[in-house]
Amino acid sequence: MLIYRFRITASDHDDFLREVEIQPNQSFLDFHRLLVESADLKNGDGATFFMTDKKNKVRHEITLKTTKRKVRRYDDDLGEVVIESVSLPLMKDARIKNYIEDPHQTMDYEFHGREVINMHVELFKIMQSENLVSYPRIARKTGEIRKIAEIPLQPVIGPEVIPSLGKIQKLKPDNLPKPADTAKLDAIVEDIDEIKAINEELTELIEEEAPEKFEVESQIATADDGEESEYGADEQMEHIEDFGDLDQIDERYSNYREGSDDY
Repeated sequence: MLIYRFRITASDHDDFLREVEIQPNQSFLDFHRLLVESADLKNGDGATFFMTDKKNKVRHEITLKTTKRKVRRYDDDLGEVVIESVSLPLMKDARIKNYIEDPHQTMDYEFHGREVINMHVELFKIMQSENLVSYPRIARKTGEIRKIAEIPLQPVIGPEVIPSLGKIQKLKPDNLPKPADTAKLDAIVEDIDEIKAINEELTELIEEEAPEKFEVESQIATADDGEESEYGADEQMEHIEDFGDLDQIDERYSNYREGSDDY
C-alpha cells in the first residue's frame, strides 16, 4: 500500500517542523486531528485546508464545519454568469487521494483557536507502507507552536461592588465599615480649665519669642530741640521706598528746586 509523506511548517514559528505519513484513502479529518495533537493546538472552533496549485492559487477549500460560499459560474441555459451559494466539502467526507493533483501537491492549513495558526503542507514523498504500522503517524517532529500566555482574570472593584468571601455585595452607606477608634473619640469629655491653662501658656511663649519691632521715623518729624522741620508740619516728604532708585529721587527734587520761588 502506498503512503503519502507530507512536510509541515508553520508561519511565524521558524523552528516548527512536522513530517506526517498518511494513507491516500484516509480523510482530511484524520489529517486535521493528527496536526492538532502533534502541535498541541487547543480551544479550536474551526479549521480549513486550502488546496493550492503551482502558482499558489487556491483550488479547493475543505472545512471542519459546514460552510457556504458564494461562487460565480456560467449557466448554459441562461447564457450568463450567475452567483449561487454552495456548501464546501467537509473534512470527514473528503478523501486525501481525491485532491492530490501533483506529486508535490501543496496546501495551506488554517487553525482557528485563541489565535489563528497557519501551516504550509507539501507532499514530498510517496512510498510503500511499513508492516505493522498504524497510520496516520508523525514520522518527524521538531519545535513547538509558541502559546499565548494566559493572563489570570483579576476581580474588578468598582464604586458599586466589593468582593467578600467569594460573593459580590452592594456597597451601601449603612453597611460601610466604621473605624473602631471613632467610638472612643465620642466618649472624650472636654476639660475647660485644662484648655484655658494651655492657651495661657502658649500666649506667654509667643510673647517671649516675638521679635523686636522697628519703626522708621519720617524725616518730617520734629527735631530734638522741639523745632519744626524745615519743610513744615503740613508738608511731608515721600518715603525713599516709594522711588525705584536714587536717580528718580535726584531728578524729582532737582526739578522741585528749579521751579521753586525760594531760589
